[in-house]
Amino acid sequence: MTDTTIGVDTGGTFTDVIKLTEDGRLQTHKLLSTPDDPSQAIGEGVDAILSDGELPREVIHGTTVATNALLERQGAKVGFVTTAGFEDLLWMRRQNRPRLYALNVEVDPPLVEEGLCFGVDARMDAAGEVIEPLTDDEIEGIVQQLRDAGVEAVVVSLLHSYANPDHEQQLVAALRACDEDWHVTGSCEVTATFREYERSSTAVINGYVGPVMGRYLQRLSGRLDETERLEVLQSHGGRATADHAARLPVHTVLSGPAGGVVGALKAAEDLGIDRIISFDMGGTSTDVSLADGEPTLTEEGAIGGFALQIPIIDIYTVGAGGGSIADIDPGGALRVGPRSAGADPGPVAYGRGGREPTVTDAHAVLGSLRPDRFLGGRMSLDADGAREAVQKLATKLGAGVEETARGILDVADAAMARAIKVISLERGHDPRDYTLVSFGGAGGLHACRLAETLEMSTVLVPRNPGLLSAVGMLRAEPRRMYSKTVLRGLQACLGGDDHTWLREAMQRLETRASQKMGDGELKLGWTASLRYEGQSFSIPVEVDWRADDEKWSDPTTDFEQEHQRLYGYRAEGRGVELVDLRLEARRPAPDVVAGGQHQHAGGGDGTGEMETVSVDLGDGPEEVSVVERSELSEGDEMEGPAVITEYSGTTVVLAGWTVQVKAGHLLLEQVGR
Repeated sequence: MTDTTIGVDTGGTFTDVIKLTEDGRLQTHKLLSTPDDPSQAIGEGVDAILSDGELPREVIHGTTVATNALLERQGAKVGFVTTAGFEDLLWMRRQNRPRLYALNVEVDPPLVEEGLCFGVDARMDAAGEVIEPLTDDEIEGIVQQLRDAGVEAVVVSLLHSYANPDHEQQLVAALRACDEDWHVTGSCEVTATFREYERSSTAVINGYVGPVMGRYLQRLSGRLDETERLEVLQSHGGRATADHAARLPVHTVLSGPAGGVVGALKAAEDLGIDRIISFDMGGTSTDVSLADGEPTLTEEGAIGGFALQIPIIDIYTVGAGGGSIADIDPGGALRVGPRSAGADPGPVAYGRGGREPTVTDAHAVLGSLRPDRFLGGRMSLDADGAREAVQKLATKLGAGVEETARGILDVADAAMARAIKVISLERGHDPRDYTLVSFGGAGGLHACRLAETLEMSTVLVPRNPGLLSAVGMLRAEPRRMYSKTVLRGLQACLGGDDHTWLREAMQRLETRASQKMGDGELKLGWTASLRYEGQSFSIPVEVDWRADDEKWSDPTTDFEQEHQRLYGYRAEGRGVELVDLRLEARRPAPDVVAGGQHQHAGGGDGTGEMETVSVDLGDGPEEVSVVERSELSEGDEMEGPAVITEYSGTTVVLAGWTVQVKAGHLLLEQVGR
């Protein structure tokens, strides 16, 4: 078996496969996804990229299976076991209103059906002391009720189990022993932190998608039966074994987008850039995230309207992609997305039966997408079909076909600009201080347009931009996250009455990380969530603590500086409380050289000569240079307007911008800014 590693990213439209060989070469392959069974496209892509007799040592996979099962309500039948009196917890939720001024608020029902919530009398208090013990009779009664209900998965989330998980662990062990077909989740296995609704919601998501993910990984393993190791990217940007993903699939709900953020950060690192806004525009949606050297993590996320209390990369998604469908809303205005043509039938220009105009079709009409250079020439676009589809929409709007195509792009740009403002301006960050890292098959078409709207002066388009999420899989590190609720005064933890208790809690987490991650170099990092006494929410602050250190540094100053940045003030002299501790354990991954040799499976290197054509870049037709990226060498520079084509994407360089090849990437800068 050769030392070959393969990264796979499954999107709504395309599945991307990248092979890294032991001599540092990268080979890429892109094919249409198979939404009914994503493992089919993966198997075909891996077979296409391997040479005769070549077998992969490991496959690292970013998946949307858990996400789709959750959003489409195609998960398992779940039984929910909680403390008696809290059976309605999933319906009660929080008092937060999704729309502040709506008089009649409608929310989606829980993932657990009515009648499948069961209570046990066993109870702990907030300090983890037993109030009512858990009896064998009670366990037997719960088991029988679950059997009678015919559930596929069971979630156990008991009150205050974060303080003492004994009862929860006893129930979980008994349930797993009595029926091995059940996918059983204990809430503290997912997140050992307080807030019973968020912890229960996260555990229920895990149980709901667990059987679906388990069956999918079995099918995938069958298609990759000679692979030594299969790993899955987690939502926090680290990778874990397939067994871990099958047991805790909730950690994969942002698997694919997380790979893009990791890849964007690594590409920026190649050029010495730390502060980035990643902009991933694919076929179905656009994902944006802000990072400063490391991915920005949050534990206050949500997906499909359900609370998610695990570390995930802070990614904001909008339904604007190359396949987003343009139509007219009830008020007669032009609307783009969130409906998407997906992989089947895809945009009209793909010639696979699509009938409604999309963002991709608008680019084909305006000429920014070259029909003969799509996917490096492997796939030809039907520009006439795209024009006909846009013309039908233009007739309804009473506008010209080019005007309508420009309008489609403007509406899509507006949605994506709003998304970037959400993760920057609305959180106290000025986008002008960041580099826009643009990737995804459609990202380069809109990067300069968005940068100008947001007054950003620098854009980075990595090599193989349409495959960057798969590259991110290769460059991701094996990583696990562990958390523990503390809820004690910070000073008492640093050197007072609670110091010994906290040290022992940290030692347990470090030991657990070492056992789960195995032998080899392991990097440990701690984050403390802090708040002023009396506050409801906390701020994460990195701390350089280790369980075996004699003394720990005081993070109060860092906390107060961040509090002032976020809220405009600091309450000096007020007590600070340590709410949660989070441990990150990681192992370095092999580096992928950005400028290494790249090949594309099945041909399609796209070695077209430079030409000058008429393209409408927003102000009407103009003469634009079209150049193949493979013809550009390290250090080459050129000025816009230009269109740079390559196998996995197209980059539009507007007038007033320059582009330079650096470390294999394209660095675009706006002149005079």
